[in-house]
Amino acid sequence: LLSRRAAVGRASSHLSSKDADGARVNAHEHARTMKLGKNAKNAYIAFLRQSIVDDEAFAQKLIKCSREYTSWARALRERGRAESAHIEATRLLDSKGHMLNVCDRMCERVSGEEDSETMLKVREAWDATKTKQRAKFERAGGREGVAEAKMRAREAKERVKANQRERESREERDKAKKAARLEYATKVHEARSSGACLDWLNMGRCRFGEECQFEHDAMSKGILKQLAIDIGAETGDVKREKNREEKEERKARARALRAQNAEALGGYSSSSDDDDDGEGDEDLPGFLKADRAKRAAQALLATNKTKEDMRREKTATKTKNAGKAANTAKKTKHFNEKQLERKAKFLKDAKNQPFVKRGMKRPASEEKSPSKKKPRHKDSARKTKRV
Repeated sequence: LLSRRAAVGRASSHLSSKDADGARVNAHEHARTMKLGKNAKNAYIAFLRQSIVDDEAFAQKLIKCSREYTSWARALRERGRAESAHIEATRLLDSKGHMLNVCDRMCERVSGEEDSETMLKVREAWDATKTKQRAKFERAGGREGVAEAKMRAREAKERVKANQRERESREERDKAKKAARLEYATKVHEARSSGACLDWLNMGRCRFGEECQFEHDAMSKGILKQLAIDIGAETGDVKREKNREEKEERKARARALRAQNAEALGGYSSSSDDDDDGEGDEDLPGFLKADRAKRAAQALLATNKTKEDMRREKTATKTKNAGKAANTAKKTKHFNEKQLERKAKFLKDAKNQPFVKRGMKRPASEEKSPSKKKPRHKDSARKTKRV
């Protein structure tokens, strides 16, 4: 018993918690099979060897087995359970190492004995199975590759289970929220039907005070407050909190943008409201709030461009102005004094009328000729006959 416990402890001492659990199970199975003893194992192997010779159906089943260890273990287990004396020995096949040892000894050559043709075929089938499984083992990366593949499969299985648990919990939350919404809607409908104040039920106070036209029962004060918070109903408190959070987010974004632009402009801050976090905005008049918002918007627009954008725009403007100046200089025509006098005389004598060459179409006059009326066509013979 002590040796069994020591073996279990050694098998699980260097592993993690989950691997250690699996190792303990395997170690206990190994210890349980070792209780059978060598005599029971040898008797079971001798029984299988004799069954190959005597039972043709069992031998053909082994020969036609697929090249998998599980198929051989299944066939040997069925044969052992046919005899009550070897039922306990079939537990050896639960361990891969014991199963391989049983099959090897069942198909091995014994000196001084002549193997039958059936035994040769079974041995050939077993060798082919081992060759295939060893090649498969090598392709999988050997012992380390197989262990890594098992670990990946176990992690994938755990991820699937975690996703399933998360989905189940999410469905439960959605179901509970749906039931709470239905309950809240039912109670609100009942309150409306009875003429109760919804603010009094949802918040425990009324914004209209004594001017409210609905009932304010002391027993129903704030009875729907927690339920409204749980389902996220758009009550007065929820709306106020939501608006406050949105306002804080907008202010934080504006402060970050102003700080970024000030850093890009070399420490220049475009707004005088940087140090003002909006404290006391509720006490300001409406026109001051509008003026402050307008100045903040103008400051954001003025500092919306970074240094790189301003430099690029300045370079583009210089290039554009230089191109315009070059084109103007290229198009400018220099006249001497004689040409200027001739041009002035030409303009003075009104000789700058458009010149029309022979054969060219003259420009149409602006005055439109009166349109002539279209002559009325003669009535058709059918119309004359009808008349």
